[in-house]
This record gives sequence, structure tokens and C-alpha cells, in this order.
Amino acid sequence: MPITLYQFEISPYADKVRRALRFKGLTFDVVEVMISKRNAHRAISPTGKFPALVHDGRTIVDSTDILRHLDCAFPTPQLAPDHPRDAALATLLEDWADESLYFYDLTMRPWPQNRTWFVEDLLAHEKGFARGLLARAIPGAISKVAKAQGLGRKSEATVVADLAVLYDALEGWLDGVDWLAGPRLSNADIAVRVMTNVLDRTVEGKALRAARPRFDDWCRRVDSAAPPEGISITRSG
Repeated sequence: MPITLYQFEISPYADKVRRALRFKGLTFDVVEVMISKRNAHRAISPTGKFPALVHDGRTIVDSTDILRHLDCAFPTPQLAPDHPRDAALATLLEDWADESLYFYDLTMRPWPQNRTWFVEDLLAHEKGFARGLLARAIPGAISKVAKAQGLGRKSEATVVADLAVLYDALEGWLDGVDWLAGPRLSNADIAVRVMTNVLDRTVEGKALRAARPRFDDWCRRVDSAAPPEGISITRSG
């Protein structure tokens, strides 16, 4: 059965699903959900959340649920680690990336020194009046979400220092190992990498990664095993 991914291309959660699909060697179609026309896809995702994967008559919404579905439908190669303790760690790291590390992206990318890339990434598929309107409105709206969560209320220097602590932790964890949870790439590696990948688009995140060689090497390993490139997008609307 064909596989179709409905996505916002900029979303790290969509990147997470694309990488998992490529890691498994699967062929899939991509439909880009334009921000200005997202209601056109309510039949696919009534909540308006994307990515959403359509496969074998089912629609799965939420990147974590999609990865679990892929492991059940296409068990080789498996994303979840084999050992129960490794699998438990991978589950925790995936949730940490999705629910905590994500807010560093929301906080840092709208900063003035990072905003140009952010807007270009966000509105790559928008045109005309909608593009100009969204370019003015979205950075502020994203910053409000980050402030409501809490991280966005901190100073820039404090946020960068907090991220440095997390990157130091990853650098330490990768001492003597290639992967985050077990002897091979897992859902943990993909989930954490997609969040650090968007942070690579910030001045501060790029510098923090470059200063940590084990972490930098791990980023390259994940990108090689589950690559981010090469998507073919069918635009909606």
C-alpha cells in the first residue's frame, strides 16, 4: 500500500518521520500542508496537527505514534532498541526531545539574529499576500508560545547557557558510544537529532555543536544513517 506523509516541511516532527521512513528504505509521497490553507486537510487531521501518515487505510497523527506504526508494519530495520532497558531509555529520550528540547527551537529561532532563516524556512511554500502577512505575524506568535511554556521568558544569555548544559550532557553521554540508546541507531537518535538539526540553524546552536566533537560526530552519524535530504514535495492547494 502507498505511504503518504502530510507535513509542514519546517517541522522537526515531520523531519523525524521522513528520516524514519528513509532509514527503513521506504518509498513515500509527501503533501506539503501550506500554513495559510491548513484547514483544507481537516479530513486527514481533524485536530490540525501534522505530520500525519496515511498507510494501509489508516491515518496516524503524531510523530511518535507514526514511528511506532512503522516499526509494527515494517519491522526491519527496527527503530526501537532490542534490549528492554535500551528501549525504555529511547522512549524517555524521544519524549524529552519532543516535549522539552523542542522549546529551545521555538525560543531561539525567532530571535532577531536568527529570524531571517526562520521565516524563510517557515514560509518556503507560501506565496503572495499570505506570505507577507504570515512573515509579520508568525515570529511573534511563536515567541508567545515559548513565553507561555516558560523558556521564552528567560534572557537570551540564560537560554543559551541552559542549552549548553544539555549539549554538554549529550557530549558526555556519547563518550565511548556511537548511539544514544543501545548499540545501533534508534528512535532516540532520530528524535534528538531533528531538534538539534533545527537548532543548527541558529547562530548559537551552530556554535555550541561545533565546540563539542563527540556530539558533532554523532550528528553526522545520524544524518548519514537517517538522512534529512532528498524529499520530493507535492504542494497542496
